[in-house]
Amino acid sequence: MPLITLTVQKPKTSAFKSGVFDAVHNALVASGVPQADRFQRVLELDEDNFRYDPGYPDLKSERNGDFVLIEILFSEGRSV
Repeated sequence: MPLITLTVQKPKTSAFKSGVFDAVHNALVASGVPQADRFQRVLELDEDNFRYDPGYPDLKSERNGDFVLIEILFSEGRSV
């Protein structure tokens, strides 16, 4: 059971968040995670509470306010 956490800078639309969630989930399903195994959350933070380097490491274009930090926590779970 993977737990997906997105951390984003406020404000983000529902469509933006759903698009990222769907993309991450589709990648997990392609790697063997069951389609119904969907545990996701989003943390929306003010600019003061979400800091990142805009260019590290030598990016061709800098990160902007649409930067998304994606965390995936895998756990084996328990038998049925």
